[in-house]
Amino acid sequence: MIAPRPVLALGLLAALAGTSVGAAPGEARTATILMVNDTYRIGGVEGGQVGGIPRLRALRQELERDAPDLLVLHAGDFLFPSSLSRRFGGAQMVDLLNRLDGDAEAFDPRLWVTFGNHEFDRDRMHNARDLAARIRESQFTWLGTNIRFVQDEAGRPLVRAPNLQSAALATSGGVRVGLFSITTDVHPPEYVETFERANEVALRMTALLRQQGADLVVALTHFRVQEDLALLETLGSRGPDLIIGGHEHDRQVHQAGGHRLVIKADADARTAGLIRAHLDHDGGLRIDTEFRILDAAIEPDPGLQARVQEWEERFRQETCRTLGAPDGCLAEPLGRSRVPLIAEELSIRRFETNLGNFVADQALAAFRDQGAQIAFVNSGSLRLNEDLPAGIVTRERLLDLFAYPSPLVLLRLDGATLQRIVDRAVRDWTGNGWWLQIAGFAFRHDPSSERALDLTLLTPQGPRPVRPDETLLAVTPHYLADPSRDQDGYTMIEPAALLTSPKQAPDLRDRVAAALGDAEPEGIAPTREGRICTRGQEGPCLALTAPGLGHPEETGVGWRPAP
Repeated sequence: MIAPRPVLALGLLAALAGTSVGAAPGEARTATILMVNDTYRIGGVEGGQVGGIPRLRALRQELERDAPDLLVLHAGDFLFPSSLSRRFGGAQMVDLLNRLDGDAEAFDPRLWVTFGNHEFDRDRMHNARDLAARIRESQFTWLGTNIRFVQDEAGRPLVRAPNLQSAALATSGGVRVGLFSITTDVHPPEYVETFERANEVALRMTALLRQQGADLVVALTHFRVQEDLALLETLGSRGPDLIIGGHEHDRQVHQAGGHRLVIKADADARTAGLIRAHLDHDGGLRIDTEFRILDAAIEPDPGLQARVQEWEERFRQETCRTLGAPDGCLAEPLGRSRVPLIAEELSIRRFETNLGNFVADQALAAFRDQGAQIAFVNSGSLRLNEDLPAGIVTRERLLDLFAYPSPLVLLRLDGATLQRIVDRAVRDWTGNGWWLQIAGFAFRHDPSSERALDLTLLTPQGPRPVRPDETLLAVTPHYLADPSRDQDGYTMIEPAALLTSPKQAPDLRDRVAAALGDAEPEGIAPTREGRICTRGQEGPCLALTAPGLGHPEETGVGWRPAP
């Protein structure tokens, strides 16, 4: 039996007038909703001790004892990316979610999911059939309210299935819950004609669902939290009462738009959001939120845990066969680290980390003989979401770290463009994948500002300020320089900047693997050197302070930012 879990964060209450949500007078009622978002690994992280679908199943069972009509919502990003999804195209995640109700064959009428941007990682026109296959395999409902898929010659959407819907009405605890979805257009695939405008969709669907009797309207979104909040502020009582969101990877609850709420949980099901929506006898609505920690205190469901192990073993065997290697090849040591390597997302997506430095150093080394001076790597390409303890680094751990191919390219940039690049890195400092890990330069970061300060080139002769008009040779993954992609927002990197072709580019994962081997037998021991000096964080700082901007201090803490 699972012991009740404590509230992880202070629950936020939303008190709404009953008339604003169409609630009718009557007995008090309570809807119960369990939510997760951005779940990439079926078995969880930290050696399976945290998160994972088997623990989510166990938590669902616990909650259904008191709320048998519990609603379960997933706010997108689960088919991709992971090392398993590269091989199985997301089939492993659908299979585990199909078992979340305890029955792999029966349709689950209490589970709804929406599309995240990573559902469209395979974005070419021919990939539409693969996505459609995953949806048809799903024993649960997908919501794609604002997505208009390209049509075939017969006028039918290329991605279609009976369980792909625009909206839904469900009942939990006597509360009628209306559901619709909004997905970001940050990664539009070829087979999507358009993503309808969020506010227009929300206005239309909220009105429709309330007309159909919804007491509570929930938008299942995969948006940046600023966009969620702007939607609630703009629409107010004409918009949804609650946004259950994804895209960010850290738990958060926000209030906006007349006491309406946005809730998001930690990625990889480290936590799950638990929402209770109370309707009083006069139709007034109050929403309570809390987070449940899915850690070793929750015993994973044994049947789903066995299924995870089957998928993982199949992955290891098929990958080794593809490599022409014997079974067990993924356990092969590539090297060792004498220190823990920091890769958990709330660290590597917000700060300089020792693993980030090591990876960026290998990117720089790939083009050092061609004069490369600096390198920068988007942290969203480093997908491990857990720290590695000191010791052996296996081939499997490296595959987990690099869920995507990462061909490297050499760029010619001026100093002004580099400033725009690092300004993008620090913008909206909430743990986003566009945060950079860097080599060959340094800067200061004040979280209260959206501009990086004291941009400094680290040369063999010592550090010096970066001049806006000087030319620099930089290394980065091709993704950040590819205008056919979203570039993680680094659209200031133009095609004319490329000096090398990605077709013949070295891959960052291969460079990291080689560096691990080259460091044997002593192993690697990267450090956080002070390349990114975040205000309030202890440690050294390599960034110079420009005249009149402040005074460098040994720890980098307490420096005075520009006025």
